Amino acid sequence: MRQTGNSMADIKIGFSMHPRWVGQEGLEAFLAPLRDAGLSTLEFELDSRLEMWDETKKLIEQSFGLGMDLCFHAPYRLPHRIAGFSGKKRAKIIRDYQPLLDIAQSWAKRSGDQKTVVFHGARGEKEGHSQLYSDTRAFCQWLLDSYPDLRFALENNNPTEADVIKIGVTREEVLELVSDFDSPRLGICWDMGHDYLAHRKDAPTTEWLERIIHVHVHDVDAHENDHFPLVYGKVPHADWLGALHQVGMKGIVTLELKGGNLKGWQPDEIRKALTISIKTIAREIA
Repeated sequence: MRQTGNSMADIKIGFSMHPRWVGQEGLEAFLAPLRDAGLSTLEFELDSRLEMWDETKKLIEQSFGLGMDLCFHAPYRLPHRIAGFSGKKRAKIIRDYQPLLDIAQSWAKRSGDQKTVVFHGARGEKEGHSQLYSDTRAFCQWLLDSYPDLRFALENNNPTEADVIKIGVTREEVLELVSDFDSPRLGICWDMGHDYLAHRKDAPTTEWLERIIHVHVHDVDAHENDHFPLVYGKVPHADWLGALHQVGMKGIVTLELKGGNLKGWQPDEIRKALTISIKTIAREIA
């Protein structure tokens, strides 16, 4: 059912958190200007192979203690992969993903409310599109059956590299998969930077907008590298976030950054860019 109208309470503003963002100042000090700008939620990537994983788990606890809401990103970096889930690799993939997704489930139970987990469709080099589509669909069903306290957002993938097939690069394919389930616990994560890189500058359909429950917003630099703060003006996030506001989106808009992109930036420059980005999102969803 189509909803119209919205308030900032319906759309929460998030940030892709990692221990490296905290620095020597500590979490509370790092978050203070961002919270003043409108931040209320932190998104954590669930991947035990990442650097500082033990610190990440502690940071989730600390963030919750400071009153921050939580959301999560399912593992997606290689060697994590869901290709083969509809076949003989199902049990192995479940053993890989289950302990990590259990973390999100435990936080949903602890906080007493549903938590959102973003995930990607299958990708592969040797598998055909039909198999990868089936793998993605089977994985969606397993998520819904296994984690009743979570809701899941299928992300539109970034454009494919040579010899790699990815499910969910186009809006149409993501929408088709999600609509096929028609579950209140399965929606879309609209990665606006990925959409821009896929040359989707056209206005999204109402059907697409009404399925969005999560957003990743970031900018793209002059070299077409993404996951930057909103400083380059390449991605049309103002129009797109405004369109989501108009259909009454309820969910989270996460400023999704990769810290490695900012290695040459000065600390004051980074703090300023993050604060401006959060304020920009708050203005565009108001």
